Amino acid sequence: MAHRVLNSDILDNKDFWKSKTVLLPEYDRRAAGITSLCFSAGRMAYGHTADILQDLLNSENSNGIMAGIETYAQRYVNELAACDYLVTQLIYENEKDRVVPKIQGAIKTVLFVDSDTKNLTWDRMMDFARDPGVQFATINAPEGAYGVAYSEGDEYAEPVSKAVKDDLVRGTVMSDAGKWTAFALERFKARLPFSLVSCTNFSANGYHTQATLKMMAKSWEEKGFAGPGFIAYLSDPGTFAFPNTMIDRIAVPSGEQAGQVLDSLEITSPVVVTENARYWAIEDLFPAGRPDFETADGVFVEKDYHDVKKYEDMKLRILNMSHSLIAGLGVLLGYQGPFGIYRAMQDKDIRKLIDTIISIVLETVDAPRSMAPADFAKDTIERLNNPNIPDDPMRIALNASTKMKPRFLDTFFEGEKKGISQEKLDCVLLAVAGYVRYALGVDDHGKEYQLENDPIKDLIASCGTQAQLGEPSSVSALKDLIAHKSMGKDLYTHGETGNKIEQMVKDMLEEPGSVRKKVQEVLEKIV
Repeated sequence: MAHRVLNSDILDNKDFWKSKTVLLPEYDRRAAGITSLCFSAGRMAYGHTADILQDLLNSENSNGIMAGIETYAQRYVNELAACDYLVTQLIYENEKDRVVPKIQGAIKTVLFVDSDTKNLTWDRMMDFARDPGVQFATINAPEGAYGVAYSEGDEYAEPVSKAVKDDLVRGTVMSDAGKWTAFALERFKARLPFSLVSCTNFSANGYHTQATLKMMAKSWEEKGFAGPGFIAYLSDPGTFAFPNTMIDRIAVPSGEQAGQVLDSLEITSPVVVTENARYWAIEDLFPAGRPDFETADGVFVEKDYHDVKKYEDMKLRILNMSHSLIAGLGVLLGYQGPFGIYRAMQDKDIRKLIDTIISIVLETVDAPRSMAPADFAKDTIERLNNPNIPDDPMRIALNASTKMKPRFLDTFFEGEKKGISQEKLDCVLLAVAGYVRYALGVDDHGKEYQLENDPIKDLIASCGTQAQLGEPSSVSALKDLIAHKSMGKDLYTHGETGNKIEQMVKDMLEEPGSVRKKVQEVLEKIV
């Protein structure tokens, strides 16, 4: 039977869906006005924030629909346009091959916006900036898209990428940060309040985003690209707010099963593969108003960052830690490609490492108001053991340097303060050593792989090419990674921590099979 391309007419055709098992939007998508935006309208935008918004629209707890702003993938936007920006979301449960298809319609349109400020999509984005009915925008960009370095407490971020550095001095919008700042500048000119809500997975993402825009705004004000008062506008949460958030849902590219589901629905469309679990903790900073987020399942609205951080720390140190451990040690042990996360979870050594680090987290993390960390940990293990999610560990290896401190070393430092045994804490350092050993681009079997992009990829690659499997003394080439500021501090200045990680990596360089040997050696010492 011929498939039809999913579009608004098909969505509204009740007869077409009559015999099909699928969740459909229960609101008038055509009539809904746009009241929010999403920068980087990819899988997480459709699979998380838009999914929450669709639940609210279905229950009439939202006052509008979302528009997407995409800065990276023109072809992706073209394909979305062919489907009237509708996406088929496949929600996989842990039972083998059990899937719930859902047509996601809460993003009404997606604009492709590049660095050309004279085209119509740029003008349309500026229209949104001047629209008092648009209340907030989310950012679903990966860590590397920010192009900056930031330490919590700093007022301004530090430029890292060339695009960000060029935008700072030229007033251009080559970078995502430049585009976000230009949008904020237009909003400032219109004297309208707004919230820019980071949904990127790093600690203090609201502060990070504010420091990024203020960095750009400071330069633009000084050079005359922005009028006076712009920085003050971005500094006042009553006019332009940057809520901190914790976002949690696995959303990955589709696998072979997706085609079978689309066959059963007799449609062709973009696909987002995701899971049942969905969490969002948000700091309640919305000067232009917001939907009733707290009425959606898994959403927690908190009064300040202190409360949000408890969810954030819990999630980063349990779920994201587990992911990054697999993206380091798991990749080295051969777990790559679709379903690599699931397969790694069946490895008894990896599973014991994860369980041990989680036990440390449960002793060191503060419990959020509405969730017990032990329950979240149990849920995490179930989610990672989902045999239907074709998640590749190399997806998590992207921007790995930015993940070491919040996902591992914060737990290590807290564990030291709590007096947790060194044998258990060595499991945390072993995961960090796995990231350093990953720099070689050669796994424990001698098989080569490509390094994922990273803000310090040049340094990682340079160090990795100088170290050699079978030459333990070449570990000296990796010292700069262990001492890098992305670790939170030069680990060689923190007691024996740097030396201990270096020795672990040295042991992993002995010969093929040495990574597995080292993992088992560390695990054997745990009582």
